[in-house]
Amino acid sequence: MFGFVINKLKNRKWLNLCLLMGVALFIALFVCHPMFEKGAGNQILDRLFTDHATQQNEFPARMSREGTYSVADYPDSQSVLDKLSGYEKKWTEYVDINKVSSQQLITLSGGRADTEFGGPNNYFTIGYLPGLSEYADVVKSQTDTATFECSISEKTMDHYGLVAGEKIYLHVPDGSGKKEISFVISQICREKDINDPYWAKTLSDMGDVIFVSQDVFDEMMQYYSEDNISYSDFLMLDYRQINTENASLYDGYMEQFKDADKLYNDNIRDTLERFFTQQKTIKLMLWALELPCLVLLILFIRMISAQILSLEENDILVLRSRGATKLQVFILYLQQSGIIAFAGCVLGIVLGYIMCRAAASTDGFLRFTAKDIGTYRFVWQMLVYAVAAAVIMVLFITVPVWKKSKDAISEHSRGRISKKKPLWEKCFIDVILLALSAYLLYNYNKQKSTLAISVLENRSIDPVMILDNSIFIFAAALLCVRLTGLIILLVDRLFKKRFSPAMYASFLQLKRTRYNQGFLAVFLIMTVAGGIFDANMARTMNSNMEQRIAYNVGCDAIYNEDFRLRIQKNKDGSVSWMYDEPDFGKYESLKNEGICDGVTRVLEDERVDISAGSGSVSDAYLMAINTKEFGETAKLQSDQNDDINDAHWFNYLNELAKEPDGVIISSNLAKALGLKVGDSLNYSRYVPEAVDDDQIYASENVKVCAIVKGFPGYERYTYETDAEGNVTEQEKYLIVANYATVVEKFGMTPYSVWMNLSKGKTVDDIYKNLTSAQQLIDENKNSATVQITNGMFTLSFILSLIVCSVGFLLYWVMTLKQRELQFGIYRAMGMRMREVKAMLLNEQIFLSFLPLLAGAGIGIAATAMFVRLISIIYLPQKHNIGVNVYIYQSDMLELAGVLFVAVAVCYVVISRLLKSMKIAQALRLGEDS
Repeated sequence: MFGFVINKLKNRKWLNLCLLMGVALFIALFVCHPMFEKGAGNQILDRLFTDHATQQNEFPARMSREGTYSVADYPDSQSVLDKLSGYEKKWTEYVDINKVSSQQLITLSGGRADTEFGGPNNYFTIGYLPGLSEYADVVKSQTDTATFECSISEKTMDHYGLVAGEKIYLHVPDGSGKKEISFVISQICREKDINDPYWAKTLSDMGDVIFVSQDVFDEMMQYYSEDNISYSDFLMLDYRQINTENASLYDGYMEQFKDADKLYNDNIRDTLERFFTQQKTIKLMLWALELPCLVLLILFIRMISAQILSLEENDILVLRSRGATKLQVFILYLQQSGIIAFAGCVLGIVLGYIMCRAAASTDGFLRFTAKDIGTYRFVWQMLVYAVAAAVIMVLFITVPVWKKSKDAISEHSRGRISKKKPLWEKCFIDVILLALSAYLLYNYNKQKSTLAISVLENRSIDPVMILDNSIFIFAAALLCVRLTGLIILLVDRLFKKRFSPAMYASFLQLKRTRYNQGFLAVFLIMTVAGGIFDANMARTMNSNMEQRIAYNVGCDAIYNEDFRLRIQKNKDGSVSWMYDEPDFGKYESLKNEGICDGVTRVLEDERVDISAGSGSVSDAYLMAINTKEFGETAKLQSDQNDDINDAHWFNYLNELAKEPDGVIISSNLAKALGLKVGDSLNYSRYVPEAVDDDQIYASENVKVCAIVKGFPGYERYTYETDAEGNVTEQEKYLIVANYATVVEKFGMTPYSVWMNLSKGKTVDDIYKNLTSAQQLIDENKNSATVQITNGMFTLSFILSLIVCSVGFLLYWVMTLKQRELQFGIYRAMGMRMREVKAMLLNEQIFLSFLPLLAGAGIGIAATAMFVRLISIIYLPQKHNIGVNVYIYQSDMLELAGVLFVAVAVCYVVISRLLKSMKIAQALRLGEDS
C-alpha cells in the first residue's frame, strides 16, 4: 500500500511539489506565531524595564521593605542587618533571579541640632549605610578624634550651609531628658556613580541624615530612650532574567509576598501588569495579521488539491469499481496527504524559524537589517503548532476525497462541470459581508477618539478592527466574481451573433465554467488587493511615525546640558539660587570643524502661567530662542498635503526678531485668551522645583507679533495618566520669546543645545548621549508592535507574490491539460492555432486580467477606507501633523512587475503546449476515455 502511494505521488510530482510548497508555507506561518509571540514578549519586557528606569529614574527591578524594629528585640545594628538579609534570601528563593545589588539603611530618629557656624533648630537623623565607603567618593575630609565623626552628602552641605570640620550639636533623648552629643563633619560625600543600581535611595534623598560608622551607631543606640529603630532595605535584581516563560510565575510570588507582608513592596509588578496587557495585544495582533495570509495559503492549497483530485477522479472510480470501500479509498488518500504533511512539517519548522528571524530583522517594509534579534529563539511550542497545522492540512486535503469516493461508477456519466449556482451567490453572502464591513467601519470611525485612548491606556485592542479590511476585500472579491459573470452574459447576449467560431467557443466555455472558475478570480483578487493594502499600510505607518518624530525633535540632534543648581539658605530664612552655565563655546566650535551647519541655545520651560485680560492659562510651554541661529538650525516637518502654517515659519521668526519684547504664540493659546497679533499678554515663571514647587519669581509683559499652528519641537497635544491608569488628553500652549530678553528678565536657567548636522555627519561624530531624531526613529522601528507589523506585512507581501505567481501559472497549465481533448477537436474541425490562442486570450481577459484589475482597485479602496483607522493602533496621539496615507510607486511596480512576468510566462507556456499538442493523440485520448 505504501509503495502504491509513493508511485501515485511520483506520477504527479510537479503538482504534489506545489502542494508541498503550499503546505510547508502554511505550517511555517503557523510555526512563526509562538516564536514571534515569545520573542516580541521578551522584547517588550526589556523595553518596559528600560523605559521604567528612564522615566522613574530608578532601578526597574527592585524589591524593598521599610519599617521599624523594636530595640528590645534587635539591640544592635548587625542583628537588624541580618534580619534584612534573611528577607532578601527568602525573596530570591522564590523569585530565582540573580542579585545585582542591595542597599540597607538603618536610622535613629535623631533630633534638633545646632551647628557650629550656622543657625539653630536644624533636624538631623543618625544613620548607618553599610555601602557608603564602597559606593561614594569623599569630596572633602577633616578628622577630629575628640568627638564622634560623621559624614554628610553634598546636598546636606549646600542646604544647611555646612563645611568639613564643622561641629553638629545634636539634642537626643536619653530617658531623663535631652542630652547633647557632638559630631564633627569628617567627610563630605557624593555618589561615585549615581546611576549605579546600588543607589535605590541617593544621598540627596537622605538629605537630613548624618552617616556614622557601625560602632558609633551602636554606641548611639545606648543614648536613646526610643523603642524602635528604622530601616529600609532595597534589593535590586537582574531584570534581564525575567522573560515570557517565568513572568507570570514571579508575578504570582510577589503578589503572595505583598499579601503576607504589608511592609513589602516592589516596582516589578506594575511593569509586569503592563506587560501582560501588551502581551495580550501582541497575541491578537499576530493572529489578526496572520489570518489573511493563512486564508490566502488555504485558497492556494485548495486550488492545487482540487486540481489533483479532479485529475484522479477516474482513479477513484476505478478503485471503487474494483471493490474498494469508501473507507479504504479515504485511508489511501489519508496516507498520501500524511506524507505530504509530514514533509511539509519538517520543512515548515525550518522555514518558519527562518521566516520569523527574517521578519524580526526588519526595520521597515521590505527592509531587512543585521540588527540584534537575540530575543527571537526556537521555542518548544513551535513543534506543537507544527503538528496542529499538519493535522489541519491533512484533513483539509483528505476530506473532499470522501465525497468523491462515495460516487457510484454510474454517476460518472453526469456532467463534471457544475452548473449549480454557488450557495454564496444564492444567499448574497458577498452583499451581506460588504454591508457588515461598512457597518463596522462606520462604527469604528465614530469611536476613533475612544479607541485611541484605549490604546494609550495599554488596553487590549479589538482584533476585528484589523480584520475588517480582510472582510471587505473578501466580500468585494465575491462581488466582483458575481459582476464578472453578469458581464460575460451581457457581452455574450449583445455580440453573440457577431462572434467568430473561436470567440463563440470561448464565451461558451466561460458561461459553462463561470461558477467553477470563480475560485481563481477570488484567489487573484485577494492576493493583489491584500498585497497592495499590506504595502500601503506598512508605508503609511512608518512614514507617519518618522514625520512625527522629526517634527517633535525639531532638529537633527539635541544635547541637554548639565546645569549645576546652587541653592543657598540665608540667615533670614530666605533661599537664593542660581545656575552655573556650562561652556557654550565647545558647541560653536562644531561649526568651524564642519560637523554642524547650525548650533543654537533653546531655553525651554513647561511651567509658565500666561494671562491676558480676564483669561489665563497655566503650564504653558516657553521656548526662548535666538531667531537667526534657530532659523539656521531648526527644521519644521510639514504636512504631506499642505504646510502646517499659513506662511513659511521663517516669516514668523522675522517678526519676532523685530520685537525684542515680542512673542510668537500658538493658535490654540490665541483662541483660549482671545488674542490677535498686536495684543499684549503677561507670562510668569516659577523658581526651580528643587527650591520651591509653587513660587513665581518673575513676570514679563510682552506683545504678540505672530500666531502659529506649528513650530519646531512644539507638540500641541499631550497625554497624562492618573494613578488608576486612565489617560486624559490635554492641549499644550506655546509661547516663543527672544533668548536675550528672557535671560535678562528671568536670569540664566537650563537650556538645551540644538544642532543641524552637516551632510554625511551623525551624532556619533559629537557625543554619545545626544538625543537625535534618527535615534528616536530607530528606537521606534525596533519596538515590538512596529516590528511585528513590518515583519508580518513584509512576509504577507512576499508570500502574496510567490503564491499568486505559482498559483496563476499552475492553474492555467492544468486547465490547458484538462482541455487537451477539446483543443484537439477544435483543431481537427479546422480551427487555426491563432484562433485557439485568441480564444484562450479572451478567457484570460475575463478570468485573469479583470480580477487582477479588480484586485488593484479593491486594494486601493481598502487603503483609502481602512489605513487611517488601523493607524490608531500605532499612532493613537493627536498631533499637529495629521495621518497621511502613503502609496509608494516602487511597491506597486514590484507587484505589477511580478504579475506581468507571471502572466507572460503563463502565456508562453500555454503557447508552447499548444504547439506541442498533436491532434491524433488528443483524439485517441478521447476515444480511450
